[in-house]
Amino acid sequence: MKKRLIIGVFLGVFCATAGFGQRRIVVDARVDLATQGEVNTSNQVTEPSAVGAGPFDTFAQKRGRAKRGREVSIQVGGLDRRLVAAVYRESARYRIDPRLVFSLIWQESGGKLHVISPKGARGPLQLMPGTAARYGARNAFDPDQAVRAGVWYLVDLLDEFQGNVSQALAAYNAGAVPVYAFSHGKRVVLANNKVVNPRAVKTIGGIPPYPETENYVESIARNYRSFRQAENRVGTSR
Repeated sequence: MKKRLIIGVFLGVFCATAGFGQRRIVVDARVDLATQGEVNTSNQVTEPSAVGAGPFDTFAQKRGRAKRGREVSIQVGGLDRRLVAAVYRESARYRIDPRLVFSLIWQESGGKLHVISPKGARGPLQLMPGTAARYGARNAFDPDQAVRAGVWYLVDLLDEFQGNVSQALAAYNAGAVPVYAFSHGKRVVLANNKVVNPRAVKTIGGIPPYPETENYVESIARNYRSFRQAENRVGTSR
């Protein structure tokens, strides 16, 4: 029961709905929408900051004023330069907040390029071979291919779940079918006769009641909030 309440509170902070006809994507955990020209795609890399102790305390935001909206320029320490550049590039392509992408990468791989999970997921975005192939990544360890495929996949999930960040992240972890089943309270029988949500339960926020998935989504939100808090500390210290 306590876990459900935590997730419920969390969802109120991290979920929103956006109109995706124009590829306007969620930009933060509250959530706002990006506008064209908001993301600065320059690749600025520094050594890890001494601010705080969280996993995203190596990130710092520099804010400026652009002709069209607020620029977002993130300095990242401790990650491969090609990975950082790819995140900026693909975030700008879909107008999605790079902080969300970095949060996802940190959760999946800690930013390591050559990682293989026990289930066979590969690279910094931990793409399964079938997903990598579907999104054009022949080498899931290559940062350019991995980020291009991973962000494209995430954007498709955001589209599928109408901009609901938590559900999109849950689907990234557990698959779209369980999220659909538990968000609509439906019993789903797969091709292999496996039954998803046999009791047709509708969960809070549509997150499948799998401990791994609940922890996964909550961890990404926690990392994201730590990241924003670190930015605020840097901003007030100037």
